[in-house]
Amino acid sequence: MRPRIIPREGIDRIDYEGGSVAIGRFRCEIGHPDFRDTGPIRQAIVVFPRTSVWIRHEGGREFVADPNVVTIYNRGQRYDRFPIDPAGDRCDWFALSDDLARDVAAHFTPSTAETPERPFRYERAPGRADLYARQRALLRRAMTGVLSPLEAEEEVIAIVSAVLALARDHTERHGSTKRADATRRRRDLAEAARAELARAPFENRSVADLARALSTSPFHLCRVFREQTGQTMHGYRVGIRLRRAIDRLSTASGRAPGGLSAIAHEAGFASHAHLVQICRRELGMTPTALRARLG
Repeated sequence: MRPRIIPREGIDRIDYEGGSVAIGRFRCEIGHPDFRDTGPIRQAIVVFPRTSVWIRHEGGREFVADPNVVTIYNRGQRYDRFPIDPAGDRCDWFALSDDLARDVAAHFTPSTAETPERPFRYERAPGRADLYARQRALLRRAMTGVLSPLEAEEEVIAIVSAVLALARDHTERHGSTKRADATRRRRDLAEAARAELARAPFENRSVADLARALSTSPFHLCRVFREQTGQTMHGYRVGIRLRRAIDRLSTASGRAPGGLSAIAHEAGFASHAHLVQICRRELGMTPTALRARLG
């Protein structure tokens, strides 16, 4: 059974639909009348944000959906969206049919059988740079019409599986989201710090500046952010910048001669050499090799 994706005019773009998967893009400007509530999710999907917004699942707490995060939705999920990035909400999504979603989810959470209508038990996962690059490469192939049904289904299953594994591992490390008040305050502080970083990821703000904006101390902010995210704020910001570079490398302008230095500076890196260093460390390849992979 195919995913039942009904594109919303001017917001959704379906780039591939066949078999039990679909691939597409979501673009919603802040001024769109449905920006806050675009209605319930139409199919089980995982979403790779390209900009940053606040997301609040029905009955849940707000969290920042930015390029370092992958969000996860069951069919029928209702949620609210609140702006961070002036560009609004821009993301890429990978949808599964109900049967396939249950099959994949059961591998990571056997209790899925108890709630077959809501197979995904997680609302988000920490993203990895290599996984972000992989989904961008698959999207590019879908956009150019060269994606075969076999490749599409295998790759979507692999990407969704990787996301669910990351979500499961993060949940096991950090425990239940039902926390004591003090822990919730630490979580909220980390989310607020992520929002501050997402608002201006290409500015070189100091710890003192971020702490001042959040009415806390630099020491407490550094300690809580690392405790809640497993990363330093510097590392988190580098992750957002790297994903911006990946996005640019996947476009026609990103493949123009001499484009790598401009992309490095636009993404907030000190130089082309700095971008090369980060790509090698996080992706195991140079920007030139990544550009070739992204097609």
